[in-house]
Amino acid sequence: MKQNENGKKIKETIKNRMSWIGSWKSWSKRRKLTTGICGVCVIVVVAGAISIFGSSDTEVIYKETTVKYGTLVKGVTESGSVDIGTVDQTFDLDMSALQRTDTSGSSSSGSSSGGSSGSTAGSSSGSGGFGGMSASGGGAQGGLDMFGQIFNMGGSSSGSNGDDSTLTVAEVVVSVGQQVSEGDPLYLLEEDSVSDLEDELQSNVEKAKADLEAVEADQTLSKQQAKYTYDSSTAYGSYIDTEYSTTLQELQNTVDSAESTLEQAKSSLVDYQAQLEEVTAAYEDAAQVLSNCKYSLNSTDAADDTYGYVYYAQLTGQAQSTADSLEQQKEELEQRVEQAEENVTTAETAYNKAKRELGQGKLTAAETKKLRTLAYNTAQETYDIALGYLEQDLSDQQETYDETLEKWNEFSTYIDGNAVCARYNGVITGVDLEAGDKISTGTSLVTLYDMDEVTITVTVDEDDMTDISLGSAANIALTAYPEDIFTAKVTAIGDATSDSSGNITYDVTVTLEGDVSGLFQGMTGDVTFVTEQTEEVLYVSCRAIITEDDKTYVKVKTADGSIVKKEITTGLSDDSNVEISGDIAEGDTVLIESSITK
Repeated sequence: MKQNENGKKIKETIKNRMSWIGSWKSWSKRRKLTTGICGVCVIVVVAGAISIFGSSDTEVIYKETTVKYGTLVKGVTESGSVDIGTVDQTFDLDMSALQRTDTSGSSSSGSSSGGSSGSTAGSSSGSGGFGGMSASGGGAQGGLDMFGQIFNMGGSSSGSNGDDSTLTVAEVVVSVGQQVSEGDPLYLLEEDSVSDLEDELQSNVEKAKADLEAVEADQTLSKQQAKYTYDSSTAYGSYIDTEYSTTLQELQNTVDSAESTLEQAKSSLVDYQAQLEEVTAAYEDAAQVLSNCKYSLNSTDAADDTYGYVYYAQLTGQAQSTADSLEQQKEELEQRVEQAEENVTTAETAYNKAKRELGQGKLTAAETKKLRTLAYNTAQETYDIALGYLEQDLSDQQETYDETLEKWNEFSTYIDGNAVCARYNGVITGVDLEAGDKISTGTSLVTLYDMDEVTITVTVDEDDMTDISLGSAANIALTAYPEDIFTAKVTAIGDATSDSSGNITYDVTVTLEGDVSGLFQGMTGDVTFVTEQTEEVLYVSCRAIITEDDKTYVKVKTADGSIVKKEITTGLSDDSNVEISGDIAEGDTVLIESSITK
């Protein structure tokens, strides 16, 4: 009876000691306790029991464990639970942007037409010089149309048909609670709604490719035109001053010629006016003589004075002939005077016009000289710009082609065959559509757990925050997977909070990395913020460590079943396992010794 009471007392004592030691271990774990604690714990329990009750019969038992090889991690450990974020998958494909972009007015036609017209104008502008160019609105002679050629090389226009297509759901193939991976089908679509859009996208790609090939074919001609512009600009450079002087001299010669013509017209007018005045006076005299002769003739009776009548008749005939001749001369001179006056008016108009053109021509010639000089001085730069525009033109068309391919590929990432696919990994928590519903840009498809955002948030004391910062590494040991260690990084640190006792803590969030497909909302586990780590070392349970006379040992069970005590050296401990080195190897069977008092 007394022995049973002693046994109960021993058990209670051991239980109390173990409870105290367990609490102490939990505290020391948070304070980053180092090597050898577990082994000391066993010794303290046994020694305590023996010291209280004196020597008693004891039985030694062993538990086998093995030496392992790998990584040991030490740090601050706190407990928490898994939180999986949710994400709403919407149909983000902009189907209106997939519609055909019009490239019918692309640079392939603009560069050839604009460039060739400029070249033609340059070669056929004639010899009008600076004045000729002003008369033709600038022309292209001497490469001065290079700017027009350059800026006409591009000019593509784009547009959209503006119709935002929709897709029709034929069948829903997922349900709430279902695990899906990126690329898994969510909805099957009516084939007609998919095929129409596919056909248009394919047509877009083919058209853009044809446009690109046309631009590539046009590059040679456009480069030749740019070279012609460069050559003509440099060639005319040495004739700028000569052509300027020649143009002004030609304009001045025109003025001088017009002035000479005017003077000649005025002189002729004066001569004709003098002749007309003289003939008019003679005609008036002849008319008077004729009148006198007619009077005398009419006053003479032919019967009474036959001789006088005949005489006056002869005089009258001669006076009439003279008067008619003078009258005819007078009329001819009047016509000549009238024509001479018109000639003077025409000559004055031409002379005034020539003087105006001389003034305007000086301004135009000076401006054209500046332009030609500019073209000469910037010929190389302009040529380089022209080539740059050609390259840009080709690049733009290549970009258009690439965009059509990108749209096609983008469509393929959203639609696989006739199915709308998942873009995330996770568990479906909500299905938003039914058969017959329409899908357009922005339509909500499903809600699911976002397995890319699996986190655990734990509370850490201020004293333990020394080695914790954003990006710090952490290891996760989940209760559901005791043999697996998950890796994580610190992604958020909350503001400091304090309790009624004045203890300051921080909420620290870690995001798990790697394969998290087997995790579920609310799973519990420990988060260890790594403060120290050793890689590629041998380690064993710290309960297997024996310390005697300042030396450390482990008991190894050999292949024949015998037990050999081997001296080892310990290193980093994670409070469960400890790094060891010595005459020991991975896979060796090590014994954890325990003593039980009877």
